[in-house]
Amino acid sequence: MDFYTVLVYILGYIGILAASFYAISLFTYYKKKKEPKHSTKEKVSIIIPAYNEEESIEKTIESTLNLDYPKNNLEIIVVDDGSKDSTYEKVLRVAKKSKMIRVYSKKNGGKASALNYGLKKSKGEIIVSMDADSFVSKETLKIMMGYFRDEKVALVSPSMGISNPKGFLGRIVHIEYYMGVFLRKSFAALDAIHVTPGAFSAYRKKFLDEHGGWEEGNITEDFELALRIQSKHKKIENAEKGVVYTISPSTFKGLLRQRLRWNVGFMKNLWNYKRIFGIEYGALGLIVLPVAVLTILLSVVLTGYIFIKTGIDLFHNFLILESINFHFSNIFEFNKYVFERLYISLFSNPLFMISIVFILLIAFYVIFSRKKILYSESLKINFVLFILFYSILYSFWWVVAFFYSAFGKEVAWRNKSGKN
Repeated sequence: MDFYTVLVYILGYIGILAASFYAISLFTYYKKKKEPKHSTKEKVSIIIPAYNEEESIEKTIESTLNLDYPKNNLEIIVVDDGSKDSTYEKVLRVAKKSKMIRVYSKKNGGKASALNYGLKKSKGEIIVSMDADSFVSKETLKIMMGYFRDEKVALVSPSMGISNPKGFLGRIVHIEYYMGVFLRKSFAALDAIHVTPGAFSAYRKKFLDEHGGWEEGNITEDFELALRIQSKHKKIENAEKGVVYTISPSTFKGLLRQRLRWNVGFMKNLWNYKRIFGIEYGALGLIVLPVAVLTILLSVVLTGYIFIKTGIDLFHNFLILESINFHFSNIFEFNKYVFERLYISLFSNPLFMISIVFILLIAFYVIFSRKKILYSESLKINFVLFILFYSILYSFWWVVAFFYSAFGKEVAWRNKSGKN
């Protein structure tokens, strides 16, 4: 057994142990801790930064108006960040429906700049950042506010779902978001949440005033702020029953741009907060962040190993067939042969058993998340597509992100359509 194979096995077993540990931690959490009672006493400011969001902005604002929350304790601040489409006009139109809505317009400066602008205008003790292409469930805000009864809590994150997932990529990302629901709650059980969605996360304004708002110029400003909160030894909670839906990019190019921004931002911010690694930060520094880095390595190495090894085996087989003057009669016979060799190679590889364990754990994650966010649609096709293709996409996104980082290539916060 060569060194590369040994490395693959070590990474695989580490991944299984980590995934199992998160599941056990969450089970223990639910045995000991109950969900806090809903609260509606907090004064809340929802800030919606918007840039070229004419397609979704009205629906986003409407979802905030439909929140089951006292109107006298809620304000909605929309900051148009220099949109070049009809976003501002549509915001003004929907703002006529409620006195809770305040609308501002500024020169384009990026999402963090727009959030900080709204922060200065806000009156609430709790600040909620909301993406302009997201839609919040009616009960979510009061569910999230219950966690702020703990004075140590500086941030509460919701559960994220995909709004009307469609197409090949949408079905795969749908399952990915389910995994995110489970993992975020598992990290909360360990006091180790380090990634929070920008779509509808709630912050204690006192912390933002004392330690600064969102870092302008940072391509993953929500990730940076979560790490900053952890670095100050404040708590981040997760309201798994508080659900927000977002629109995922529907094209390969759009999804790549989004993941490139996420991954490059992840590396840069993790490097800037490398002091968090270590015993001082408990499970976050000793387990969760090191495992997060290893998981990235695991995915890239395992996927690359399987494809390279299978490709080499196929090449050798073709050489053998060529040496005996064997030729395929048609393309169907050729494809059938390739499929059979891939099938045999996969199922005869001892790594297949590690993959089976991972699949079972992912299925458990999905079942948990499905119950929490009350999805009712069938997931069988989505799950199969996820198992077959996600690791390939995930590894590709990271390889491109490594390339961008290594060569100092710039990653824009938005693409041409304004979507993140």
